[in-house]
Amino acid sequence: MLFRITIIFLLCLCNALCVHAQTYEQCIEQAYQAAQHDSLDRAEALYRQALKISPGDHRNALVHHDLGHVQEMLYWSNTANTKMAEEAMYNYSRAIELLPISLPVRISRANFHLNLKQYDKAVEDYTAAIKLSPDNTEALNYRAFAYYQNRSYDMAMQDYKTILERHPADYNAALGVALVLQKTYKVSEAIRRMEFLITEHPEQAELYAVRASMYADINNLDLALVDINQAVKLEPTNPAHLLQRADIYEKQGKTQLAKRDRTKARLL
Repeated sequence: MLFRITIIFLLCLCNALCVHAQTYEQCIEQAYQAAQHDSLDRAEALYRQALKISPGDHRNALVHHDLGHVQEMLYWSNTANTKMAEEAMYNYSRAIELLPISLPVRISRANFHLNLKQYDKAVEDYTAAIKLSPDNTEALNYRAFAYYQNRSYDMAMQDYKTILERHPADYNAALGVALVLQKTYKVSEAIRRMEFLITEHPEQAELYAVRASMYADINNLDLALVDINQAVKLEPTNPAHLLQRADIYEKQGKTQLAKRDRTKARLL
């Protein structure tokens, strides 16, 4: 009972704080501070209050963006709350309507689409962002990834190659090219590219895991095991590596070792 009373008191206190933030600027400042301290519910209420106080303010594009960002974080903390995702998308879209030339606003919505696995919509937003900033490597990399996830491998390869022409050492683009080659059944070439990447970045566990999957594709299970062992060594608490090694053990007929790794993965 005491716990319930405390919760009700805190909710009332949050509402009171919002009411007492009399000005538009105060609401925005307090919302920002609340978000910085992970008080997301309070931040959302304060941003909403700011929009009510001054619905026609020219700064509202940024308020809608920041409100959308807070709502996105609230959604990821409870993905059953699909209404919160809809609210976040609405506010990102409203921000774009009010400020269509803003690159960060466009990329925020694109990233949310990408994380929601809405790859076609993500591509549309990244394309719009690239029109605003043709040399934006981040947008190109993310659009390539969206194409890749959507199995538009030719388009993904085109973006990755564009990045590498401008920035030959770009890690994500180089890895992306290798992954596209793997998906398009050019595994030997993909492995050659992975060898170069691993030479340049020997501390990256994901590279060994990726190359292990490529060796497994061509049924070279011994080399696949060598690579996945290195990935596990570099990141021993990553359950994905353990599950991948379990699959390799299974294919080798080492069922007890496979069972051991799957048990470890479940416990992490």
